[in-house]
Amino acid sequence: MRKIKDIIVSAVIWIMFVLTFVTWTLILMVASLFTSGKPFEHLGVLLCRSVLFATRVRVKKQGFENIEPGKQYVVMMNHVSLFDPFIFTANYPNRFLAFQEHKHFRVLLYGWIMRKMGHIPIRRDIPRQAVEDLKKGTEMLKNRKEFSLLIFPEGTRTLTGKLGNFKRGGFLITLEAGVDILPIIQIGGFRLKHKKSWIIRPGKVDLIVEKPISTEGYSKDNAAELMEKTRELFLKYVD
Repeated sequence: MRKIKDIIVSAVIWIMFVLTFVTWTLILMVASLFTSGKPFEHLGVLLCRSVLFATRVRVKKQGFENIEPGKQYVVMMNHVSLFDPFIFTANYPNRFLAFQEHKHFRVLLYGWIMRKMGHIPIRRDIPRQAVEDLKKGTEMLKNRKEFSLLIFPEGTRTLTGKLGNFKRGGFLITLEAGVDILPIIQIGGFRLKHKKSWIIRPGKVDLIVEKPISTEGYSKDNAAELMEKTRELFLKYVD
């Protein structure tokens, strides 16, 4: 009986998700003819908030006083769910750009939004290309000080709900740009919708913002220490 209920609820929520997403995408397409920059980004935030409302995803925020308004960070958040970009965009108060898997840019409507917002494609399946793509993140941080950079340090969504190993690339970007790491830990997103299943279970996600981690005293030579320090902080909240 529980399985049947999950299927019915998920089907309804997927319909609400698609209808909301398509409607807002059309609004963004029209708006892009007349506006750009912050006003267009604000519409993107409204899209994400509308998707969360339509899919009955509630977000409880903690520690957001640790985010300095307008300050540039490399934001690192654990990656567990299809909803991660929507949850982050709907709640992060500063301007930001993010790496997105290159194939996402080919997805109808979603890819258009990613390109219009200026997010950075990355091709992880070709190491040499991935290195070049990561350099674009460094250049963005150096040239566009009003933007933070969102990185999922695990590189991809967890398949088990547990915290995956962190990738070195994001930390090298951080050190090259000389900005602080802002750790954001989410709890509850894996149950909501994980990679192995199409089932959506509406519920609450906790977003916890820890104090920024300074990169002072770190370099490429001891980047592994910074990576381990950051991961240990996440492990206080998630397995």
